[in-house]
Amino acid sequence: MEINGVTIEDTQAEAFEMAFVRLVVTGRSGKWASDSATAAVGCATSIIGCGCEAGFEARRDDFKTPDGRPGHELLFFARTREKLEKELIKRVGQTLLPTPTVAGFNGLAAGADYELGTKIGFFGNGFQKEEKRHGRDCVVVPIASGEFLIEKTVKVGQGVGGANFWIFASSQKTGLRAAEKAVEAIGGMPGLILPFAGGVVAAPSRVGSKYEFLSASTQEDFCPTIPENKNPSRKLPKGVEAVFEVVIDAVTIDIAQRAMAAGIRAACAGGVVKIGAANFGGKLGDINLPLRSVLEKYPA
Repeated sequence: MEINGVTIEDTQAEAFEMAFVRLVVTGRSGKWASDSATAAVGCATSIIGCGCEAGFEARRDDFKTPDGRPGHELLFFARTREKLEKELIKRVGQTLLPTPTVAGFNGLAAGADYELGTKIGFFGNGFQKEEKRHGRDCVVVPIASGEFLIEKTVKVGQGVGGANFWIFASSQKTGLRAAEKAVEAIGGMPGLILPFAGGVVAAPSRVGSKYEFLSASTQEDFCPTIPENKNPSRKLPKGVEAVFEVVIDAVTIDIAQRAMAAGIRAACAGGVVKIGAANFGGKLGDINLPLRSVLEKYPA
């Protein structure tokens, strides 16, 4: 298969199930809503070294905050519900609660119940209370500047993480431009996040390492700066000087596949040699997303 003269490799992206939560974060002004939300999703790019993967969800046309104030929808993903719950307590307690005028609400219609608000409420040292606010069951935590409001229960859903594709380019400049186009095509789609900074991964990784204390390491097979005589397993195609990856976490497999198709098509431009994907023989996940099948399922 080719798109605009770019070869689509006959391979699949290796993805996996992830538990996720959608939080709606609001503030008295856009500044406080944005500042707190940005802090809440900080350092959440990869479960290799982060407690979760998180980011801003694209705004839906019908999006309205529960309290009518400026706000954002955030998605948080982790491999297990238990890990996600621990991460949410830490992030909400450390980034939302201390930010002036901020409130947090559940943004998911269905899923397993988790009493995040109840647990955060213990910060109130016995003075917290449950009240109906904005038509929702909330926990009100007294703080020195007023109160912190958070919905008592959030819903935990099951989504997919690690959907991906690789961009093999003739130069770093053309590869990055193609990756940016892919991110632009995907970024406006609700129901997903691109957890890495700018949506682009400059250093795709492999499972495992020669060092026992590391769970992942660089993909040396595809590193253009390692000479062939020092790396006999080199797999970098001829004429390729840079490889970039785009990783997608989504609330459903369908959304992940649609995003992959849109991103791949946008990336197939001048200077791109081929499109591939990361897979690890089942070591990372058991959801296979064949590139060609995805593109056939979701034509332009």
